[in-house]
Amino acid sequence: MGTISGLISLLCMVVVSSLNIGDAAPSLDGTQWLKGSAPVFKNQVTIVEFWRPSCGNCKAQIPHLTALQKKYGNRISVVALSREPLDTLAEFIKANGDQMGYTIGKVTKELGEPYMVDVTGVPYAFLVNKNGIVVWKGHPGGIDDILARTVEGNIDIEQLKLINNLETALNEALKVNDAETVASIDQKLLLVDPSNEKGLEVGMEVAKYNDDPALVKKMYDQVQQKGLDEEKAGLLAMLLVSESDLAYRYPEAALKFAFHALTKDPENDSYMDVYARVLYCLGDIEKAVLWEKKALELNPTKTSYQSNLNYYLSIKTIRGKSDYNSMTQLQGSKTGQ
Repeated sequence: MGTISGLISLLCMVVVSSLNIGDAAPSLDGTQWLKGSAPVFKNQVTIVEFWRPSCGNCKAQIPHLTALQKKYGNRISVVALSREPLDTLAEFIKANGDQMGYTIGKVTKELGEPYMVDVTGVPYAFLVNKNGIVVWKGHPGGIDDILARTVEGNIDIEQLKLINNLETALNEALKVNDAETVASIDQKLLLVDPSNEKGLEVGMEVAKYNDDPALVKKMYDQVQQKGLDEEKAGLLAMLLVSESDLAYRYPEAALKFAFHALTKDPENDSYMDVYARVLYCLGDIEKAVLWEKKALELNPTKTSYQSNLNYYLSIKTIRGKSDYNSMTQLQGSKTGQ
Protein backbone atom coordinates (compact mmCIF):
# COMPACT_ATOMS: atom_id res chain seq x y z
CA MET A 1 0.00 0.00 0.00
CA GLY A 2 1.34 3.45 -0.89
CA THR A 3 0.21 6.85 0.27
CA ILE A 4 -3.25 8.30 0.60
CA SER A 5 -2.83 11.89 -0.48
CA GLY A 6 -6.55 12.57 -0.05
CA LEU A 7 -6.24 12.00 3.67
CA ILE A 8 -4.02 15.04 4.13
CA SER A 9 -7.16 17.19 4.04
CA LEU A 10 -8.48 15.29 7.07
CA LEU A 11 -5.64 16.48 9.30
CA CYS A 12 -7.70 19.41 10.54
CA MET A 13 -10.19 16.91 11.93
CA VAL A 14 -7.70 15.19 14.20
CA VAL A 15 -5.61 18.07 15.55
CA VAL A 16 -5.88 17.78 19.30
CA SER A 17 -4.66 19.54 22.41
CA SER A 18 -1.75 18.04 24.33
CA LEU A 19 -3.93 18.18 27.44
CA ASN A 20 -4.71 14.49 27.81
CA ILE A 21 -7.92 12.65 28.52
CA GLY A 22 -7.81 11.67 32.18
CA ASP A 23 -5.88 14.79 33.23
CA ALA A 24 -7.28 17.16 35.83
CA ALA A 25 -8.77 20.29 34.27
CA PRO A 26 -6.31 23.18 34.71
CA SER A 27 -7.41 25.93 37.06
CA LEU A 28 -9.12 28.98 35.65
CA ASP A 29 -8.35 31.15 38.67
CA GLY A 30 -7.50 34.63 37.44
CA THR A 31 -10.06 34.61 34.62
CA GLN A 32 -12.03 37.82 34.27
CA TRP A 33 -15.66 36.75 34.20
CA LEU A 34 -17.82 38.94 31.97
CA LYS A 35 -21.03 36.98 32.21
CA GLY A 36 -21.96 34.28 34.70
CA SER A 37 -19.70 32.88 37.40
CA ALA A 38 -16.56 30.76 37.57
CA PRO A 39 -16.94 26.98 37.13
CA VAL A 40 -16.30 24.86 40.19
CA PHE A 41 -15.07 21.70 38.40
CA LYS A 42 -16.69 19.65 41.13
CA ASN A 43 -20.07 17.88 41.22
CA GLN A 44 -21.00 19.45 37.90
CA VAL A 45 -20.12 18.57 34.30
CA THR A 46 -18.40 21.50 32.57
CA ILE A 47 -17.86 22.43 28.93
CA VAL A 48 -14.86 24.73 28.50
CA GLU A 49 -14.86 26.31 25.03
CA PHE A 50 -12.23 28.62 23.55
CA TRP A 51 -13.51 31.07 20.95
CA ARG A 52 -13.10 34.45 19.23
CA PRO A 53 -15.82 37.01 18.43
CA SER A 54 -14.42 37.40 14.89
CA CYS A 55 -14.55 33.64 14.20
CA GLY A 56 -17.53 32.63 12.06
CA ASN A 57 -17.40 29.00 13.17
CA CYS A 58 -17.33 30.16 16.80
CA LYS A 59 -20.41 32.33 16.31
CA ALA A 60 -22.15 29.40 14.64
CA GLN A 61 -21.74 27.40 17.88
CA ILE A 62 -23.49 30.00 20.06
CA PRO A 63 -27.01 28.60 19.52
CA HIS A 64 -25.68 25.07 20.00
CA LEU A 65 -23.98 25.81 23.32
CA THR A 66 -26.97 27.83 24.50
CA ALA A 67 -29.27 24.92 23.67
CA LEU A 68 -27.04 22.50 25.60
CA GLN A 69 -27.04 24.74 28.67
CA LYS A 70 -30.81 25.02 28.48
CA LYS A 71 -31.28 21.29 27.89
CA TYR A 72 -29.21 20.15 30.88
CA GLY A 73 -29.83 23.09 33.21
CA ASN A 74 -27.82 23.04 36.42
CA ARG A 75 -26.40 19.60 35.63
CA ILE A 76 -23.80 21.28 33.42
CA SER A 77 -21.95 24.56 33.14
CA VAL A 78 -21.01 25.90 29.71
CA VAL A 79 -18.02 28.25 29.84
CA ALA A 80 -16.71 30.19 26.82
CA LEU A 81 -13.23 31.68 27.12
CA SER A 82 -11.42 34.13 24.86
CA ARG A 83 -8.07 35.92 24.79
CA GLU A 84 -9.45 38.85 22.80
CA PRO A 85 -9.16 42.41 24.22
CA LEU A 86 -11.63 43.24 26.94
CA ASP A 87 -13.33 46.01 24.95
CA THR A 88 -13.82 43.68 21.97
CA LEU A 89 -15.47 41.05 24.15
CA ALA A 90 -17.58 43.62 26.00
CA GLU A 91 -18.86 45.03 22.71
CA PHE A 92 -19.71 41.57 21.38
CA ILE A 93 -21.50 40.59 24.59
CA LYS A 94 -23.46 43.83 24.55
CA ALA A 95 -24.66 43.08 21.04
CA ASN A 96 -25.14 39.31 21.38
CA GLY A 97 -25.22 38.52 25.09
CA ASP A 98 -28.92 37.67 25.15
CA GLN A 99 -28.25 34.87 22.67
CA MET A 100 -25.35 33.47 24.73
CA GLY A 101 -27.06 31.60 27.53
CA TYR A 102 -23.88 30.57 29.32
CA THR A 103 -20.79 31.86 31.15
CA ILE A 104 -18.23 34.01 29.33
CA GLY A 105 -14.73 34.90 30.49
CA LYS A 106 -11.56 36.59 29.32
CA VAL A 107 -8.31 34.67 29.84
CA THR A 108 -4.68 35.60 29.40
CA LYS A 109 -2.37 33.57 27.18
CA GLU A 110 -0.82 32.02 30.30
CA LEU A 111 -4.21 30.88 31.64
CA GLY A 112 -5.33 29.43 28.34
CA GLU A 113 -2.04 27.74 27.43
CA PRO A 114 -2.50 24.60 29.58
CA TYR A 115 -5.67 23.89 27.61
CA MET A 116 -4.76 25.09 24.15
CA VAL A 117 -1.16 23.93 23.80
CA ASP A 118 -0.67 22.64 20.23
CA VAL A 119 -4.11 23.88 19.15
CA THR A 120 -4.00 26.63 16.55
CA GLY A 121 -7.67 27.10 15.74
CA VAL A 122 -10.98 27.79 17.45
CA PRO A 123 -13.62 26.89 18.39
CA TYR A 124 -12.14 24.14 20.51
CA ALA A 125 -13.76 22.63 23.60
CA PHE A 126 -13.04 20.39 26.55
CA LEU A 127 -15.52 18.30 28.51
CA VAL A 128 -14.80 17.98 32.22
CA ASN A 129 -16.65 15.44 34.36
CA LYS A 130 -17.99 15.88 37.90
CA ASN A 131 -14.60 14.95 39.32
CA GLY A 132 -12.78 17.68 37.42
CA ILE A 133 -11.25 15.26 34.90
CA VAL A 134 -11.01 15.96 31.16
CA VAL A 135 -12.97 13.25 29.34
CA TRP A 136 -13.17 14.68 25.82
CA LYS A 137 -11.71 17.42 23.60
CA GLY A 138 -12.42 18.67 20.11
CA HIS A 139 -14.78 20.82 18.06
CA PRO A 140 -17.84 21.70 20.20
CA GLY A 141 -20.12 20.64 17.36
CA GLY A 142 -19.24 17.02 18.14
CA ILE A 143 -19.76 17.12 21.91
CA ASP A 144 -23.41 16.05 22.21
CA ASP A 145 -22.98 12.28 22.38
CA ILE A 146 -20.16 12.22 24.92
CA LEU A 147 -21.85 14.99 26.93
CA ALA A 148 -25.03 12.95 27.28
CA ARG A 149 -23.07 9.92 28.43
CA THR A 150 -20.98 11.97 30.85
CA VAL A 151 -24.01 13.57 32.45
CA GLU A 152 -25.52 10.12 32.96
CA GLY A 153 -22.22 8.76 34.31
CA ASN A 154 -22.03 6.29 31.44
CA ILE A 155 -18.37 6.65 30.45
CA ASP A 156 -15.22 4.58 30.86
CA ILE A 157 -12.17 6.80 31.41
CA GLU A 158 -9.73 4.06 30.42
CA GLN A 159 -11.58 3.44 27.17
CA LEU A 160 -11.64 7.18 26.48
CA LYS A 161 -7.87 7.32 27.06
CA LEU A 162 -7.39 4.49 24.58
CA ILE A 163 -9.53 6.28 22.00
CA ASN A 164 -7.55 9.47 22.53
CA ASN A 165 -4.24 7.62 22.11
CA LEU A 166 -5.46 6.00 18.89
CA GLU A 167 -6.67 9.35 17.54
CA THR A 168 -3.28 10.87 18.34
CA ALA A 169 -1.50 7.99 16.60
CA LEU A 170 -3.84 8.39 13.62
CA ASN A 171 -2.96 12.06 13.46
CA GLU A 172 0.76 11.25 13.35
CA ALA A 173 0.24 8.69 10.59
CA LEU A 174 -1.70 11.26 8.58
CA LYS A 175 1.09 13.79 8.98
CA VAL A 176 3.59 11.49 7.29
CA ASN A 177 0.94 10.18 4.87
CA ASP A 178 1.67 6.58 5.80
CA ALA A 179 -1.27 4.80 4.19
CA GLU A 180 -0.66 1.35 5.64
CA THR A 181 -0.34 2.69 9.18
CA VAL A 182 -3.37 4.96 8.74
CA ALA A 183 -5.52 2.00 7.72
CA SER A 184 -4.25 -0.16 10.58
CA ILE A 185 -4.77 2.46 13.29
CA ASP A 186 -8.16 3.44 11.93
CA GLN A 187 -9.28 -0.19 12.07
CA LYS A 188 -8.22 -0.39 15.72
CA LEU A 189 -9.99 2.90 16.51
CA LEU A 190 -13.27 1.75 15.00
CA LEU A 191 -12.99 -1.56 16.82
CA VAL A 192 -12.89 0.33 20.13
CA ASP A 193 -15.32 3.08 19.12
CA PRO A 194 -17.44 2.05 16.08
CA SER A 195 -19.23 5.40 15.85
CA ASN A 196 -16.06 7.49 16.06
CA GLU A 197 -16.61 10.31 13.58
CA LYS A 198 -12.93 10.77 12.75
CA GLY A 199 -12.47 7.05 12.32
CA LEU A 200 -15.42 6.77 9.96
CA GLU A 201 -14.27 9.74 7.88
CA VAL A 202 -10.77 8.33 7.54
CA GLY A 203 -12.20 4.87 6.90
CA MET A 204 -14.18 6.26 3.98
CA GLU A 205 -10.97 7.59 2.41
CA VAL A 206 -9.20 4.29 3.03
CA ALA A 207 -12.07 2.48 1.29
CA LYS A 208 -11.80 4.79 -1.72
CA TYR A 209 -8.04 4.39 -1.88
CA ASN A 210 -8.38 0.61 -1.88
CA ASP A 211 -11.34 0.70 -4.29
CA ASP A 212 -13.32 -1.20 -1.67
CA PRO A 213 -16.95 0.03 -1.30
CA ALA A 214 -17.72 -3.04 0.82
CA LEU A 215 -15.55 -1.55 3.58
CA VAL A 216 -18.05 1.29 4.02
CA LYS A 217 -20.89 -1.18 4.62
CA LYS A 218 -18.71 -3.14 7.04
CA MET A 219 -17.82 -0.01 9.04
CA TYR A 220 -21.33 1.37 9.34
CA ASP A 221 -22.90 -2.00 10.11
CA GLN A 222 -20.78 -2.02 13.27
CA VAL A 223 -22.35 1.24 14.54
CA GLN A 224 -24.95 0.41 17.17
CA GLN A 225 -28.04 2.62 17.25
CA LYS A 226 -28.67 1.88 20.91
CA GLY A 227 -27.25 4.77 22.89
CA LEU A 228 -26.33 6.68 19.73
CA ASP A 229 -26.83 10.41 20.14
CA GLU A 230 -29.39 11.85 17.72
CA GLU A 231 -27.01 14.50 16.42
CA LYS A 232 -24.38 11.95 15.51
CA ALA A 233 -27.04 9.72 13.96
CA GLY A 234 -28.17 12.60 11.78
CA LEU A 235 -24.60 13.37 10.81
CA LEU A 236 -23.86 9.77 9.85
CA ALA A 237 -27.03 9.64 7.75
CA MET A 238 -26.00 12.81 5.92
CA LEU A 239 -22.50 11.49 5.28
CA LEU A 240 -23.85 8.27 3.77
CA VAL A 241 -26.12 9.98 1.22
CA SER A 242 -23.87 12.95 0.38
CA GLU A 243 -20.81 11.07 -0.83
CA SER A 244 -20.04 12.21 -4.39
CA ASP A 245 -18.99 8.72 -5.51
CA LEU A 246 -22.23 6.75 -5.59
CA ALA A 247 -20.43 3.45 -5.03
CA TYR A 248 -19.59 4.60 -1.50
CA ARG A 249 -23.05 5.67 -0.48
CA TYR A 250 -24.99 3.41 1.87
CA PRO A 251 -28.64 4.57 1.84
CA GLU A 252 -29.95 1.59 3.78
CA ALA A 253 -27.85 2.51 6.82
CA ALA A 254 -28.53 6.20 6.22
CA LEU A 255 -32.28 5.53 6.50
CA LYS A 256 -31.81 3.77 9.83
CA PHE A 257 -29.68 6.58 11.24
CA ALA A 258 -32.00 9.32 9.97
CA PHE A 259 -35.05 7.55 11.39
CA HIS A 260 -33.23 7.07 14.71
CA ALA A 261 -32.40 10.79 14.93
CA LEU A 262 -35.94 11.84 14.08
CA THR A 263 -37.45 9.35 16.52
CA LYS A 264 -35.33 10.70 19.37
CA ASP A 265 -36.07 14.34 18.48
CA PRO A 266 -39.25 14.40 16.35
CA GLU A 267 -39.56 18.21 16.30
CA ASN A 268 -36.04 18.88 15.04
CA ASP A 269 -36.14 20.52 11.61
CA SER A 270 -32.57 19.55 10.71
CA TYR A 271 -33.35 15.85 11.23
CA MET A 272 -36.47 16.25 9.08
CA ASP A 273 -34.25 17.70 6.35
CA VAL A 274 -31.79 14.80 6.61
CA TYR A 275 -34.66 12.31 6.56
CA ALA A 276 -36.04 13.97 3.43
CA ARG A 277 -32.63 13.76 1.75
CA VAL A 278 -32.40 10.06 2.50
CA LEU A 279 -35.91 9.42 1.21
CA TYR A 280 -35.06 11.29 -1.99
CA CYS A 281 -31.91 9.19 -2.37
CA LEU A 282 -34.11 6.09 -2.07
CA GLY A 283 -36.46 7.41 -4.76
CA ASP A 284 -39.43 8.27 -2.53
CA ILE A 285 -40.06 11.77 -3.89
CA GLU A 286 -43.51 12.14 -2.32
CA LYS A 287 -42.28 11.55 1.21
CA ALA A 288 -39.15 13.63 0.62
CA VAL A 289 -41.38 16.57 -0.31
CA LEU A 290 -43.58 15.97 2.73
CA TRP A 291 -40.70 15.96 5.23
CA GLU A 292 -38.89 18.90 3.61
CA LYS A 293 -42.10 20.92 3.89
CA LYS A 294 -42.29 20.04 7.58
CA ALA A 295 -38.71 21.16 8.11
CA LEU A 296 -39.40 24.44 6.30
CA GLU A 297 -42.54 25.06 8.35
CA LEU A 298 -40.49 24.79 11.54
CA ASN A 299 -37.62 26.90 10.21
CA PRO A 300 -38.83 29.09 7.30
CA THR A 301 -35.63 31.16 7.26
CA LYS A 302 -33.46 28.16 6.35
CA THR A 303 -32.77 28.82 2.67
CA SER A 304 -31.32 25.36 2.04
CA TYR A 305 -34.64 23.77 3.04
CA GLN A 306 -36.47 25.84 0.43
CA SER A 307 -33.82 25.00 -2.18
CA ASN A 308 -34.11 21.29 -1.42
CA LEU A 309 -37.90 21.45 -1.55
CA ASN A 310 -37.84 23.25 -4.89
CA TYR A 311 -35.52 20.60 -6.28
CA TYR A 312 -37.68 17.70 -5.07
CA LEU A 313 -40.77 19.37 -6.51
CA SER A 314 -39.03 19.90 -9.86
CA ILE A 315 -38.14 16.19 -10.00
CA LYS A 316 -41.73 15.32 -9.13
CA THR A 317 -42.96 17.56 -11.94
CA ILE A 318 -40.61 15.98 -14.48
CA ARG A 319 -41.72 12.50 -13.50
CA GLY A 320 -45.35 13.55 -13.86
CA LYS A 321 -45.03 14.77 -17.45
CA SER A 322 -46.68 12.67 -20.14
CA ASP A 323 -43.48 12.09 -22.09
CA TYR A 324 -41.47 10.94 -19.06
CA ASN A 325 -42.45 7.27 -19.31
CA SER A 326 -42.05 7.15 -23.08
CA MET A 327 -38.55 8.62 -22.88
CA THR A 328 -37.44 6.30 -20.09
CA GLN A 329 -38.94 3.30 -21.89
CA LEU A 330 -37.13 4.29 -25.07
CA GLN A 331 -33.88 4.52 -23.20
CA GLY A 332 -34.56 1.12 -21.66
CA SER A 333 -35.29 -0.47 -25.02
CA LYS A 334 -32.05 0.92 -26.49
CA THR A 335 -30.11 -0.38 -23.53
CA GLY A 336 -31.62 -3.83 -23.98
CA GLN A 337 -30.68 -4.11 -27.64
